[in-house]
Amino acid sequence: MDIIETDVVRVVFDPEGGVIAEVIFKHGGRQISPLHKAPWVRDNEQLNTGIPLIERKLAGDFFCAPFALPSAEVPLHGWTANGDWAASPDAQQAGVGLYRLRQNVQGGLATKEIRLHPGHPVVYQTHTITGGTGTIPIAHHTMLHVPGGVSLSFSDKRFGSTGPCAPETDPSRGRSILAYPQTFDTLSSIRKSDGSVTDASRYPFETRHEDVVVLTEKQGASFGWSAALAAKDGFIFFSVKDALVLPHTVLWMSNGGRAYPPWSGRHTAVLGIEEAAISFHLPDTHTADMNVALGLDLAPGRTTKIRYAFGAIEVPSGWTRVSEISLADGVLIISDEAGRRCTIPFDCRFLDYDRNSTSF
Repeated sequence: MDIIETDVVRVVFDPEGGVIAEVIFKHGGRQISPLHKAPWVRDNEQLNTGIPLIERKLAGDFFCAPFALPSAEVPLHGWTANGDWAASPDAQQAGVGLYRLRQNVQGGLATKEIRLHPGHPVVYQTHTITGGTGTIPIAHHTMLHVPGGVSLSFSDKRFGSTGPCAPETDPSRGRSILAYPQTFDTLSSIRKSDGSVTDASRYPFETRHEDVVVLTEKQGASFGWSAALAAKDGFIFFSVKDALVLPHTVLWMSNGGRAYPPWSGRHTAVLGIEEAAISFHLPDTHTADMNVALGLDLAPGRTTKIRYAFGAIEVPSGWTRVSEISLADGVLIISDEAGRRCTIPFDCRFLDYDRNSTSF
């Protein structure tokens, strides 16, 4: 394990699989650790090596290229989540980790930068892919453990959807409870398979289920954000992204809905907030006219940077839900439904922010 650290953030990074296994955010005398760690990882269980490496090491955050879609040649979530990341000898600066993937991504070269800034409760990540061929789905697979529940908020979306079929269709193996496929305008009014309507903007909203929904950014949006306010657990998790490259937010709701090993009904109160560019979870009727990225296009000589940052702070007194996240000169501003604001230091240059404009 590699340790990347500043005065307010400690990142534990596993080069085998490229997993950010743990992040500790330090606020005064308190430490916040919002990221998930699977029970078998937490208890150091030795799983069958036939299980993909990333599932055996399931924790925190990792980069998927391709997202899901295992094959005979590529494991679940790609070599970026199952391969070996070699540290760069150039990574001499405190608070910085530079890595290169030993395996290729459809013929392309992948590098990873994890960067921290003193005083910033933020983990900045940049993945760069050079060369390769074809189009692949990609995602940051960030997972929270939220036993006390969270209220969810996002940048404005064009619509939300569930995929063509449920994640779990065999009652002897697991259970999904949402209706598949469907489209919806808001998470607070999403249909279940029994015809009823539930508010999925507050999670968990039911027990023993495994469900996935996708939120799609509005066409042309270049700045996207997600927020999860965990009032009982005392933190606000937030993430920001380049929405032109990552125009989808995949919500993986894993709350004891898988009965088979290693899940065995014990993988509970887990929420993946996975910023992505995908097509396979989207309704077929929407992909043709989406006009947003449905994957990452690779080509010889082409270089693409995928920028994504996340952080966590303590919940200010009285806050129940985040209403907006915006950037100003050197700060990230989080607002609540009552109009109260919390300002934290942020490197706006990370997303090529134009300080004279309201967009990227």
